[in-house]
Amino acid sequence: MTRLADADWFERWISSASPEALIVAYADKRAGQHVESMAERFASWERRYPLAERAGPARDGWSAETLASVQRRAEEIERRVCRLADIRPVDVARLAWTGRAFAGARRLGVAAADAATGGS
Repeated sequence: MTRLADADWFERWISSASPEALIVAYADKRAGQHVESMAERFASWERRYPLAERAGPARDGWSAETLASVQRRAEEIERRVCRLADIRPVDVARLAWTGRAFAGARRLGVAAADAATGGS
């Protein structure tokens, strides 16, 4: 997110970003523990990282203007990715198999950790 606050960097990046780079950047903005809309993600970021005018002297927050710019840039990434995939943002979701894949990966991680420690 901090890179999106840099207008010069963003303009250089967005003009030459590959489809893969756009998709990864978009996924990073939409996916936490669950896939969330951009509005939900920004609301979460605002709760965790208050704006400068609400953060108080002990914290460096973004100004409302910077947050709005970052949000517009994130939405530009969303528009481009959704256009590439010919979908709407509301259609973005984890596929049904991902829950099973994550559970399997966790089991493998636990088994590997047990093997490395001798099962203790």
